[in-house]
Amino acid sequence: MRKKYIVFAPSYDENVGGSISMHRLCHLLNTQGEEAYLWHDGKSKLIKNKDFITPDICTKQLDDFIVVYMDVVSGNPLDCPHVVRWFLNKPGFFTGNINYGEQELYFFFQEVFKHEQYIAKEKLYVAYFLTDLFKNEQRGSREGSCYMMRKGAGRKIQHNIDNSIMLDGKSHQEIAEIFNQKKYFYCYDLHSAYTYFSALCGCIPIVVPQDGLSERDWQPEERLRYGVAYGDSVEQLFYAKKTRAHLIKLIDDLAVESESYVEQFIETSQTFFAENGKSKAQLDNEKLGYFEALKNSQNQVVFFGASEALRSMYAVLNMKNVHCDFICDNSVDKHGKQFLGKCISDPNVILNRDGHFDVLITTSYHKEIRVQLQQYQSVNNIYSLF
Repeated sequence: MRKKYIVFAPSYDENVGGSISMHRLCHLLNTQGEEAYLWHDGKSKLIKNKDFITPDICTKQLDDFIVVYMDVVSGNPLDCPHVVRWFLNKPGFFTGNINYGEQELYFFFQEVFKHEQYIAKEKLYVAYFLTDLFKNEQRGSREGSCYMMRKGAGRKIQHNIDNSIMLDGKSHQEIAEIFNQKKYFYCYDLHSAYTYFSALCGCIPIVVPQDGLSERDWQPEERLRYGVAYGDSVEQLFYAKKTRAHLIKLIDDLAVESESYVEQFIETSQTFFAENGKSKAQLDNEKLGYFEALKNSQNQVVFFGASEALRSMYAVLNMKNVHCDFICDNSVDKHGKQFLGKCISDPNVILNRDGHFDVLITTSYHKEIRVQLQQYQSVNNIYSLF
């Protein structure tokens, strides 16, 4: 029997490549005749791309489904017997933790995201380039630069920031406008589609090198270096200019190749899970411990982090009879606002009260928050989605 797909994805965000790839995968699965859904409880706010075919579903009946998780997802929260992990970055890059199970299938987005222990044998590259928006408007002379941190947040600024505009947090429309004004784009995120978007607009993209990381180690596939400079040496800037035309053609090729990769993904996953899957014993053994612990907790339960990760997991938590008394967040801007039917609170206000609390960390900054929580005597147990 042919299996259907659930893509366990965050809300669509034009500034987050992982969310774009997950939604695009769901869309391409459906356009190729498969039955694919985004996971959604129908209650929380799931943002979609109106141009994509991405119906949603929330069900406990998962024997006939293959679930696709991003590399950052810990464990198998849906308890699905057929699990695909898609490495949209190197496992452990964002969270520092890797928690995968048995009888799973791994795919990598790019060669550089392969992992030495969790072997992904097949590539699943899904491209979505907004070429109607990111294009060179031929406005004449350019000056100055712009830059972006994103996944490179925390890295030391290496370029002259005089007359340099930071792009983080800006919309695609705003970024396209700036790319058509500036001469250089310094990208501190080692792997970002914005380098391609910049080149399409005529702004030279410069990936700021990481110490000890050679050009080939940064990007082993030469064609994926087209139009991009790795560092701002004369040679690299010349290479970026010389290969820009190749990049424009490559983007067209990648759109076509994406459909071929999805076609191969369908064949591989359907074939594998026709013969393989997690047994009931394996599913029981791999259950995430915090579900049972929080369900049976005699303490007040706090979800720490009013995040998209929590929204994605909220229906699963409810299915497991895990409910919270409070949602906290360190962001002052969120305090007092409603999220998932709860008022977001200042952790200092809640956790300095008399009483006992069990805390589930629901943001990828789990290590920093775990340290923070250790200062509160009221916190008895700390768990994490990651």
